[in-house]
Parts: sequence; C-alpha cells; structure tokens
Amino acid sequence: MTQEIKKNIRRASGIMAVSVILSRIIGFIREWVFTQTLGASVTTDVYLSSFVIPDFLNYLMAAGALSISLIPILSECLSHKDNKLSERVFRTISTTMGLFLMGLILLGEIFAEELGGWIAPGYGLEQKILLAKLLRVILPAQFFFYWGGLAMSVQQTHGKFIYSALSPVFYNIGIILSGLLLYQQLGVMGFSVGVFVGSFFGHGVLQWWGLKKLGYSCLPSLDFSEDILVRFKRYLWVTFPIMLSFSLVVTDEWISKYFGSFLQPKAVSYLSYARTEMRIPIAVIGQAAGMASFPYLSRLWSDKNYSQYVDTLLGELSKLWALGPIAAVLVVFNAVPLTHFIYGGGKLTPYDLQQTATLLEIFGIGIFFWASQILLSRGFYAAQRTWLPSLLGTVLSGVMIPVYYYLSQKYSYFGLATAGTIGIFIYCLLLWMMLKAHIAQVVPNYDYSNFYGFFLKWSLVILVLGLLTVLITRLGLYQGTRLSALVELCIVGGVVGGGTIFLLKRYFPKILA
Repeated sequence: MTQEIKKNIRRASGIMAVSVILSRIIGFIREWVFTQTLGASVTTDVYLSSFVIPDFLNYLMAAGALSISLIPILSECLSHKDNKLSERVFRTISTTMGLFLMGLILLGEIFAEELGGWIAPGYGLEQKILLAKLLRVILPAQFFFYWGGLAMSVQQTHGKFIYSALSPVFYNIGIILSGLLLYQQLGVMGFSVGVFVGSFFGHGVLQWWGLKKLGYSCLPSLDFSEDILVRFKRYLWVTFPIMLSFSLVVTDEWISKYFGSFLQPKAVSYLSYARTEMRIPIAVIGQAAGMASFPYLSRLWSDKNYSQYVDTLLGELSKLWALGPIAAVLVVFNAVPLTHFIYGGGKLTPYDLQQTATLLEIFGIGIFFWASQILLSRGFYAAQRTWLPSLLGTVLSGVMIPVYYYLSQKYSYFGLATAGTIGIFIYCLLLWMMLKAHIAQVVPNYDYSNFYGFFLKWSLVILVLGLLTVLITRLGLYQGTRLSALVELCIVGGVVGGGTIFLLKRYFPKILA
C-alpha cells in the first residue's frame, strides 16, 4: 500500500469516524428524547416495526445504488479523467432508478394496511391501523435516502467525504426537533414526520450542495447513448444481486421484528434499543473503515493493481481486529451501566433497562463480526463481484429462519438476539473463506504471514485487556445511578482504550500507519 493511499484512507477514515461520533452523540440525544417520551410500550413496538418496509425499500434501492455498485463505475470514468462522463452516468442512473422507486413508494402508500399485516402479523387490529399510518409518513423519505446515497457515492469517488459525514447528523436533528415539536399534536407520528424531515435535509438538500460544489448537475436525465448505456447495464448487473438478495445483515432485524410481534409486549422495543447501542462501535469502527477504504479499493482494482488492493484490504481488516474485539469486551462487560447511562432517566423502568442490557450482552459478542462483514463484502464489491456474497447472504438467511423461530420459542427475545449473533459469525467465516479464494485468483502466492502473525499476537492483548476490564468492573464503581454509570464507563474506557492505543503505537505502529 503506497503512502499516498494510506494517507487518503487515514484522512477519510478520520472524517468518517469523527462524523460517526458526532452523529452518535446526537443519536444519543435522539434516543433519550424518544425514551423520555415513549419508553418501552406497545406503541413503541409499532413505531419501530413501521420501519421494516421502508428499510426494505432502502435496502432494495440504496444498498445497490450506494458506493457498492456506483463507485467502481465512476472510478473507471475518473481514471480516464472524464468528469463529464461521470456526471452523465450519475444523472441517468439516478433518474431511471428514481422513477422506479417512486412507483414502489406509491404502491406502498396504497397497500399500507396489507403490508403492515405481513410484517407484524402478531399485532392486534388497533396496532395494525397505527402501523399503516406511520408507514405512509415514513415511506416518501426513502426517495431522499436513495438519491442522497447516489450523490454521496459521487462525492466519495472524488475523495470528498464531508457532506456524507454530515448526513446522519442532519437526519438525527430532524427527528429530534420534529418529535419534540409535534408530539403533543401528533403523538408518535411526530417522530415519523421527523424521519421525512431529516432525510429531506440530510440526504436531499445537503447532498445537492455537495454535488454542486463538484460542478455536477442534479437535473433529471434519460441519456441512453452508447457510452452511458454500456455503463448503465453494468450497473444493473452489479446491483441486481444486491437488490434481490436478502443478506442476514439486513434480514436479522426484519426477522426479529416479525417473530417479536408474537412475543410479549415490549419485545421489539428491547431488541431495537439494544441493537442501537451495539451499532455505536460498529458505526465508528466498521463503517468508517469500510466507507473510507472502498473508493481506493475500487480504484486499485480498476487499475489492475492487485497486490496493493490485497494489502489495503488486509490492512484495514487488521485495524478492525485491533479495535473490534476490544469494543466487544467493553460493551459486554459494561452493558448494564452503558444501558443505564443512555436510556436511564426516561420512561424505561429498571426492569426494562435490565432486559435491554442483557440483550446488549448477547449482541455485543458479535460486534467484531458485524463490523468485519462491512469490509469483507466490500472486498468483492470493489471488484464488481457482487453475486457471491449476495447469494451466500440470501442462503444463510433462509437457513437461519428456523433457528430464529426455535430460539424465540425457547428463549423469547433473548433467543432472537442469540440467533443473530450466531448467524453473523457464520456469515463472516464463510465470507473470509470466499475472499481468500478470490484473492488467490489475482495474487496466487500472496504471503499472509504478517497478517496472521498480528492476528495471533493481538489475541493475547485482547485477553489481557479483557481481564483488565473485568477487574475494573468489579471495583464497584457503578452504584445504580447514571452518574456512577458515566464514571465507570469513562474509567474503563480510558484505561482500556488508552492501553489499546499505546500498545498499537508502541509495538504495532504499521497497523496505525
């Protein structure tokens, strides 16, 4: 990996990491406002379930339209110094697929009641009626998520990450302000309105400005001239397996909400709150590494610089191994104070907090795997080989459904969390095996000794820091209050986090280079 690529990835990762931290701070405020207002209740379950269909549309359109599919194609245009061609490709794809999405949104608005019955069949009639109302408010926001995702892909291809980084910040602010201002008049629907408002500004207006700064036009275009058509067809070929697959990464939450609707009230709320906590380190570690490195991986593959492509990929994976398991240790052994600090002081009862914390312990075990799958899958996407991970994810989702059902019947919502953790471990293991075969095709005799050497050495560090975490948590710093929870989190985070950075800088400086 050249120094220039390292520097670019480091800068992009820094921007994304800072933005994620800022977003999570605002997200913490959002969750606090939400729990203060609604707590854990049947209404909360319905609100959280109302995101299943919008999330499905977001996955169907945006997962393929984002950096995964578009960046490699744009990278090829820019490698030939053809910015105008890049703009034309973007406008044609965004217009064509945007029209398709608008048709799906319209169908969702018409058949909202029927869709609500499919995604949460265990709810009563009153809950299903509310679910349909909330669904109709949230659905239009998916257009801005889709279009903004394309716009962010363009900016990231040009090495610009700032507006992509600010997008979730604007989104969360929209939810907070709308929820506070409209709750008295609209109830929980005020937060649903906030989803639309936040997406409009964070993924619409802000990304329009980002494109304007690059000199791109945002006007619709249906330019199907030969040079555009060949790239549009390739985009569809790369995107379809992602759009039509149902990887466990996204279906885990859908399956949990489906089976959770049959369980006792608050089950969906507990699962959602714990999953939100788990996503904090995943977003900071996994998303920053995956999003920051992907444009450079795509450019290296496009330039047929396969050795640097592999070096870059494994270098980023080493960073995940350095940070992911440590984050898992901190979350698992501090689940109770962490949950109390984030959600305490609102309408959640001590019982609610305890159930959420127990779920977080189960989810936390899988943090490294949830973060790693982001990077492992992008190793294929950068090479425009989307079929293998997509088919694998779909097959695994189907295989895991009986596991979710069995464990939910035996252990309630704890079983659903356990099934998700087991599933993501299997998914990552299979992805790694497939990725090694993929690497062998382009760099047959690649030397993994340094990579595996660091893996083994750092495993000892994880063990030592894990024992240190346990010792600190047994000091009795947490006394059942939010203040004492914050004290314990700051001390254990400072000691273990500081120790991690020191050991990396002192003994493994190449990992941070």
